[in-house]
Amino acid sequence: MNVGVTVLKALVKLARGEGNVELKDISKPRCADGEVLVEVESAGICGTDIHILHDQTFYTPPVVIGHEYCGKVVEAGEGVQGIEVGERVTSPATVPCGVCYLCRTGHQNRCISSEKKILGVSGANGAFSDYMAVPVKIIHKVPQNVTSESAALAEPIACVVHAAIERVNVKPGETVVVQGPGPMGLITTQMAAIQGAGLIIVTGTSADDERLRIAKKLGANVTINVEKEDAIKLVSDLTSGLGADVVFEASGSSAARRQAFELVRRCGRIGYIGLTGRPKEDANLDSVIEKELEVVGSWGTVWTSWKTTLTLLASGKIKTESLISHRLPLEDWEKGFNLMDRKEGLKILLKP
Repeated sequence: MNVGVTVLKALVKLARGEGNVELKDISKPRCADGEVLVEVESAGICGTDIHILHDQTFYTPPVVIGHEYCGKVVEAGEGVQGIEVGERVTSPATVPCGVCYLCRTGHQNRCISSEKKILGVSGANGAFSDYMAVPVKIIHKVPQNVTSESAALAEPIACVVHAAIERVNVKPGETVVVQGPGPMGLITTQMAAIQGAGLIIVTGTSADDERLRIAKKLGANVTINVEKEDAIKLVSDLTSGLGADVVFEASGSSAARRQAFELVRRCGRIGYIGLTGRPKEDANLDSVIEKELEVVGSWGTVWTSWKTTLTLLASGKIKTESLISHRLPLEDWEKGFNLMDRKEGLKILLKP
């Protein structure tokens, strides 16, 4: 890659509304004080990117989309310390203010300042481009034995670490149901196994047949096709009528959200990871009272999520090879987005 280039290709959400995403020529980003310029090596398509394409989530156009990435530092701005040119890096999407109440109490992922930026979403261009400028305060170095493709999955893995370990805290011996064997669900399956879950059950639809097979390879003890089998009865039978200790809804399906309340045992825990992109009433919330449930939402990551994630990747405990289904040049972004929309791929990497 020629670092002297001044014009480059980038995938831009141009305006609000369905579609309005194009591969455009843009100026090479400038490296401001406190930033590093990253040459993007791999960038993953996230469900959020699909929601942005379909105008189903928050974003501020025009913006270069994409926030799951790994790349090499090619330039460091004034005041940057601890990061050298040539090092491979990745980061969360959120650029918090660092001084609001939530930032100061350890919840930088939920920063409430108007100064907050989100790479590839609002206020800061993202990773579907040759280069991106990233504030050094959110940068994480990639361990040497972790490939750039695996590191491009660090952001969704860190989101699951935050959900499964830091928020819901799966305990050894527990029965865990994961609804939805997409990338987030399959990472959650692995995280439940790492935490020592006694029984891991993954549910999906007929469209998920191949994904359910992969779930078995990644730690699931039982898989259930909810279109052909009675998931509620099967989980009840497998738990002697008790129900699951923990249910993670990772599909973004309203039907799955409702079913989670029937799969979980009394005094159990539900962790919501998947976004529907179409907010509405998804469940009978009386169940929260009647079953005395803990219902936990999880959004993004905090610093500790990344420390754990990069340690797990370096140790080989998290497997990424089975999750990467396609590697496409940035020019083929439409093919990648269509594959995601049709659930014909798992994690699709774009290569600028």
